[in-house]
Amino acid sequence: MQKNTFLLYGANGYTGELIARYAAGYGLKPILAGRRREAIEPLAVQLGLSFRVMNLTDGTALKTALKEVPLVVHAAGPYDLTATPMIEACMETGTHYLDLNGDTDVFEMLQGYDDRARKKNIMIMPGAGFDVVPTDCMAMHLKNR
Repeated sequence: MQKNTFLLYGANGYTGELIARYAAGYGLKPILAGRRREAIEPLAVQLGLSFRVMNLTDGTALKTALKEVPLVVHAAGPYDLTATPMIEACMETGTHYLDLNGDTDVFEMLQGYDDRARKKNIMIMPGAGFDVVPTDCMAMHLKNR
C-alpha cells in the first residue's frame, strides 16, 4: 500500500476534482476513480495520478480497488443511491469511509453500520463537507423564534 494514498470516487465531479487538485498539491496520491474513463483519465494524467474505472454496481471491481487503500473519499452522489454499495464494500475490505453528503437520511442509514464498523475498526465519517450543519442550525434558529 503506497503512503499518502486513498481512493477518490467521483473525482470527475466538481468537488471531486477540487479534492484531487488540492490533494495532489499537498503531495498526496489519491487514486482517482469513477464510472467513465473519458472523465477520469485526463485529470489523472494531468495530475500525474493513478486512476480506476468502475461502477458501484460492480462489487468485485469496487472491492479490488478498495483493498489497495486504507481510505475512500466518496464524492459521487446522489448519496441515497451511491452510499450503500460503497459502505458495503468498505465493510468487506476494512476500508475507512468519508463522504461529502449532506442528506440526513443517508447519515441515519450509515449510522446503522456503526456496530459492524466498530467491530472491524473502520471509521465512517459522513458529511465531512459540513454541508448539513449550517442549514440545520438555521432551521433550529427559525423554529425557536
